[in-house]
Amino acid sequence: MNTDSGYERALEIIMEANKRRPLVGCCNPTTGPTGPTGPIGPTGPTGPAGADGATPVLTIGTVTTGDPGTEASASITGTAPNFVLNLTIPQGPTGPAT
Repeated sequence: MNTDSGYERALEIIMEANKRRPLVGCCNPTTGPTGPTGPIGPTGPTGPAGADGATPVLTIGTVTTGDPGTEASASITGTAPNFVLNLTIPQGPTGPAT
């Protein structure tokens, strides 16, 4: 007896019953085909409120002029809640002489 062909025939019957649409999760010989997803259940209760966090303090650190044609960049250093923002802004083109 060939168990593979029996399994394949069972899948053919299931797919025919399912209007020839492939089944999600199909073809797992251990657990069998996965059925359709059921409706969404009711929303669960709201969980408890978390602890209040510290308000961040943002300080401007260094502002550096980068080379012309490079991209601007930013980095944040420090530890919560005290952060330092460092910027690099590229030099712009030279304007016309007046």
